[in-house]
Order: sequence, then C-alpha cells, then structure tokens
Amino acid sequence: MTGRKKLLEARVVHVSDGDTLKVNCGDGLTVVVRLCSIDTPEQAQPYGPEAREALAALVLNKSVRIEQTARDRYGRIVGRVFRGRTFVNEEMVRHGHAWVYHDYSREPEFARLEERARKARQGLWALPKAKRVPPWEWRKLGKGKARAVEKGWKIWPWLLATLVAGALAGGAYLWMTGRLDISRWVPDPIFRFWSAGQAYLPAPLSLR
Repeated sequence: MTGRKKLLEARVVHVSDGDTLKVNCGDGLTVVVRLCSIDTPEQAQPYGPEAREALAALVLNKSVRIEQTARDRYGRIVGRVFRGRTFVNEEMVRHGHAWVYHDYSREPEFARLEERARKARQGLWALPKAKRVPPWEWRKLGKGKARAVEKGWKIWPWLLATLVAGALAGGAYLWMTGRLDISRWVPDPIFRFWSAGQAYLPAPLSLR
C-alpha cells in the first residue's frame, strides 16, 4: 500500500463492513474508502455485523474528512477518516469494534487502545477466545476452503461423465452380446435396426 497523502471532503452513503465505506464526493462521483490501520471481522465472522453497525452509527449519512495515505490493490482509497473532531479509525479500536492491523498500522497509540478494550472485554473482545479469529487469518482460511470447494466442483463433472460413460458402455456390451433385453424400453423400429448389428458380432463367450 503506497501513495501520497491527500485530503477529501465527502458524505458517507454506504457502509460495507466495519472498515470499508462508500462516499459521495459531489457531482455523482463516489469512491470506496478503506479505513487504514484497522481490520474488522468479516460479515460472516462473529461480530462482523456488529462492527458494521458500529461504523454506520458513526458515519452513515454524515459528512466526513478523509486523509488519504495510500491506495490498495483493489483501487480503494486507504486513509484516516474524521467526522468533525472524531478520529473514526481510532474510535473503532477504542470501543473494541476493530483489531489493529499491525502489518499496516501507522498509529502507535492504537496498540494501547486495543489492549485497553481487550482488558475491558469491549466489543469483539467479549467473544469467547475461540471465536476471536483475526480477520486476516480468517480470510486465509476462507480462501483455502473456497479453493478446495472450487476444485471439488471442477472434478465432479469429469467423475460423473466417466461413471455414465462406463455404465452406457457396459449396458451396450451386454445388449450386443445378447445378455440384456432392452426391447421393453426402445421403440420397435430402432430396436430392429440395432438388432441387425448383432448378426455381425462374435457369439457370446461361454462362462463355465
């Protein structure tokens, strides 16, 4: 994540999750903003919806100032978000709605605020330890599962086609060698046409 710092005044029109929002900059221009230095649970994670609601309560339909610090690989603006004098990124950590994103954090104070929220069991820190999976680790697990499922779906058509082809070939062999009667399921004209081919086949082997 690299880039130079820019300032942007805008109105928040949508909150996607606890660390991502969409703002209207005027003249119909909208941009997606990723709050820097923090990471919140994904929507499918425990506390994901609550984190989104917490951010919405702070900024939705409100005017904000965005201090851009970078653009990420998805093209989103990454930065600090302020509503008046309230530093929104900081508030999310202070009340336990977000983890500090240590790999990208430029806010030394956030680590202390996170520890204080953890000790007070605020927000996500009130969850059982087993459910407090850092979002970046959860995403890695989720992607691994998605790849396994996707790989499975790619294999199944081939496996099914092989089984069907095998069943058809086996049935055809039994019929052509006189071991399977299909006259009940095949119309007479077609059956007579197929049966004519049996005269050119070797006699069935005697399995004694």
